[in-house]
Amino acid sequence: MLIEERLERIMKILEDDQRATIDELVEAIQVSKDTIRRDLIRLEQQNLVRRIHGGVISTKKEAVIFDYNERSHMSNAVKQMIGQQAAELIEESSSILFDSSTTVEAAIQPLQSKKITAITNSLTHAALLAKNDKAGVSLLPGNLHKEQLFLSGAETVIGIQQYITDYTLLGVFALSSDGVFIHTQEEGLAKRQMVKQGKTVIALADHTKLDKIGFFKVCSLAEIDILITDKAPEDTLLKALESNNIRLIVTDQSKENAHHD
Repeated sequence: MLIEERLERIMKILEDDQRATIDELVEAIQVSKDTIRRDLIRLEQQNLVRRIHGGVISTKKEAVIFDYNERSHMSNAVKQMIGQQAAELIEESSSILFDSSTTVEAAIQPLQSKKITAITNSLTHAALLAKNDKAGVSLLPGNLHKEQLFLSGAETVIGIQQYITDYTLLGVFALSSDGVFIHTQEEGLAKRQMVKQGKTVIALADHTKLDKIGFFKVCSLAEIDILITDKAPEDTLLKALESNNIRLIVTDQSKENAHHD
């Protein structure tokens, strides 16, 4: 089989599931692991795939990674709508885990009028939360990411475990019927623990994050209670949300779609 034919076969396999292991590709194409590895390097050089440990992900369905400053300036109006909707769901005198995402940051300003107890691993969020005279603010320990200004690591996860909160506000890097994803393990482990500690988990995602995957799985859809986004998802994802009893709130519509009590 010619190289071009093998590369085409690999991309065809990735069309459906967006990912595959090296062993799966070896079995499907009937060549050696070394040959598959070389083919994947070629495809990665063309920006068609990204190699991960033991396999490969198609970049056609993978969420794009931006740094904090880029993310904080993207779709500000959309994020503000999503953040406002999240704030409206939060009851007075609630305890809340805030992850380090810029979409979660958009919920902080609308919460200024409410008495809350806030726990976060983000220096940026902590500074904004401190402007709320009614808020008690706890900053989690951990290793500081000097560019993104969030704390992570074993200390952070252990710190999160000390709390059981009324809400977790979860910013979404990528979400599909397979669950919620992030591009780094360090941030993902903190998010995963925050999901476990929140009685109600509110996921915040603009529509560009939907039907996408990432490197590290944070949680399954079943672990989310509410998803706030700006546009209704496609049918396949919509059905997955319904089957997992996730309440869907779409900010650009006058009414919300509720899928559980």
